[in-house]
Amino acid sequence: MKETIQIEKLLSEYAPLMARIAATFEANKSLQDELIQEMSLAVWRAFDGASKGSDKGFRGEASVKTFVAKIAHNKAVDHVIKEQRRKEFTHDGEFDPSNASGAGSSRDATLQENAMDLMTGLRQLEIKYRQVLSMMLEGFSQIEIANMLGINEAAVAKRIARARQQLTQVMEQQP
Repeated sequence: MKETIQIEKLLSEYAPLMARIAATFEANKSLQDELIQEMSLAVWRAFDGASKGSDKGFRGEASVKTFVAKIAHNKAVDHVIKEQRRKEFTHDGEFDPSNASGAGSSRDATLQENAMDLMTGLRQLEIKYRQVLSMMLEGFSQIEIANMLGINEAAVAKRIARARQQLTQVMEQQP
């Protein structure tokens, strides 16, 4: 019972991280919610497996945040691939500013608009570029990103540079 409470606390603590990752990979709000549930279940299973002595759970080789982000990103990539295979991926359900809290100032509106543009731009990148940029935006170092993706740090640096170039091109094309 105590382990369940700890896992629920962990899921609650990292819910915003998983929501941001889901929003980076999925535009449709209902599919984002579904993806967050899949991420949460995968995190739950990983920590539950570790508490039962399984070698497939959290082993303390990275920070908890890094471990949760790795699981979330893997689920997000799986989701995108699955949706592409189904040919159901659409651009409906873009971020809806009416769901944001309050009217806010014009500065808040500008920040919100910039965030929407960034999310739209990120979603247009290839998955490998979307991953590194979204992890970088979450504050992970290049070595942490390399460990999460199972690639070397130089490859991460190269992907980040290419992702920035592509994102710049995408953002310049937006009206």
